[in-house]
Amino acid sequence: MADALNSVPGPLRTDAEWASVVEEGLPIVDFVRFGRESGYTVEELARLVHIPARTYARRVAAKARLDIPEGERAVRIMRLYDRAKAFFGTHENTREWLNSRLPALGGRTPLDMARTEPGAREVENVIGRIEHGLFS
Repeated sequence: MADALNSVPGPLRTDAEWASVVEEGLPIVDFVRFGRESGYTVEELARLVHIPARTYARRVAAKARLDIPEGERAVRIMRLYDRAKAFFGTHENTREWLNSRLPALGGRTPLDMARTEPGAREVENVIGRIEHGLFS
């Protein structure tokens, strides 16, 4: 099932499909592909899923799968990135916004806030407010 999903862009996956992929072990190559397309470095990707850079590099070399907590963190970042990119339009604008300190997040960046699921939900709420012209 996961192989069939790999060809589907992230935003088109349902929560149930994402859950299945995470439970099976998200192929690290999917996260590497995301990083390549979005412009993140290997070090940044490792930091985003809370894996030491050397461990991440070994997993990439072995074409391993992420365990459930790592997969959940990777999916959280990919989904949030896709949501932000749908509004900001370009990878450059999206990365710039995700790394900007926002008053609406108490001066934290969206990526810092998204280290937890509740934090990611708050970032999604901020995106929603921006989409509706309610700058906070």
